[in-house]
Amino acid sequence: MPRGSRDLLRFIGQSAIAMSLATIPGQLVIAQESPAKTESAGRTLSLNECLAMAMDQQASIRAARATLHANIAKSDALERSGRLGAVLSTDLRVRRQQVSHGIQASRLGVAKAENETRQAVTFTYLMAVYAAQQKRELAAMTANLKQLREGASRLAERFPGQLELVEIANNATASKVPEADNGYEQALAALREAIGTCERVAPANDTIPSATCSIASKDEAISMAVNNRPEIGQAELASIIFALEIEAQCRMRFTMAGRTLASGSDLHAILIPTGQFDEKYLPGAIAPEMPSVIPGNRRDRVTQAEILATRATIVREKVQALVELESGNAWLRYKQNADKLPTLEKAIKVAHKRSQELNDDLGGDNKVSPRDVLEAGLIETTLKQQSIEAKLAAIQALATLERATGGAFTLELDWKAAAPAPKTN
Repeated sequence: MPRGSRDLLRFIGQSAIAMSLATIPGQLVIAQESPAKTESAGRTLSLNECLAMAMDQQASIRAARATLHANIAKSDALERSGRLGAVLSTDLRVRRQQVSHGIQASRLGVAKAENETRQAVTFTYLMAVYAAQQKRELAAMTANLKQLREGASRLAERFPGQLELVEIANNATASKVPEADNGYEQALAALREAIGTCERVAPANDTIPSATCSIASKDEAISMAVNNRPEIGQAELASIIFALEIEAQCRMRFTMAGRTLASGSDLHAILIPTGQFDEKYLPGAIAPEMPSVIPGNRRDRVTQAEILATRATIVREKVQALVELESGNAWLRYKQNADKLPTLEKAIKVAHKRSQELNDDLGGDNKVSPRDVLEAGLIETTLKQQSIEAKLAAIQALATLERATGGAFTLELDWKAAAPAPKTN
């Protein structure tokens, strides 16, 4: 086989792999078996409709609201204890202060859950849109290859062996159809989970939108995150609550085992992400620490409470460092992918023009062969794929930035209707 044909076969394989939904950008992982075939479309929703449903139905938000209501009930119970309670529990006044700060932290916890849900729904909705667009692009490739096969059949004697090349490209493309179908189903399953519904839903859009970022620099993104991120507010309140534990232990005079705020709260309810230290460096947070009982006399217990309060300030410093890292990296990811798009768009225009010209001249006086048309079409397809993935990655980075800044930055998407699918003969 001529070297040029071998190179083209390799290129066909790479282009077919590029169309595979098994490598969806964003590392979307669904812990369930993919269905064997595509189900019915289900209810069609816009992104805003999905977000509205998620605010009411997502379990993480409802759990955060339940925690807030539990802290409010705890505060009411402490207030109802009255003067008798203050006599029986010398630390009661401090506990009331701690619970009051805890309510504020719980409100921030609800905001945190809402921010995370917005990002999850946006991510999964975009992945479903991406999967739908991939299916549409795959159908367009199939239609184009069918037309090219007809031309290659007429020119088989003039260009021997090239009909086989077109057949290989056609089969390589067809082999990706099951992956496209299953990738779409995986994306829909993830979207349902992010919304918090068992109802089958589907995105109303099938083309990745455009988006712009109003944040001019990495430093601006970090500043917005530090000033608005709920996790930093929670960490600050935690340091205040833990500092109050010093006074609480000081008030308990006649005991050798002083109960702490943890005796009435579950610190383990706070999920702490673990770090990842392979080729992708992802540092983890520091878990809060407070025993339910502090042993020793009053002086010893106060000393231990002071150490734990100091530790709480260190936790707050770590939280801010992680927020700065995440928000800065999100802005850099957006900038990197957004900067690719103008160059890719120029290349696509040139590739499309060349592909059209070669297709029009197929078998004519310019001696354009099916191989020439096939190669030009695959180059155009690969460039389009790179453009779609860069656009998707840029929007995903902005979705992360929306959460990372605590909603100070609002993601606005410009949805455009998809071009009609080509008719097949």
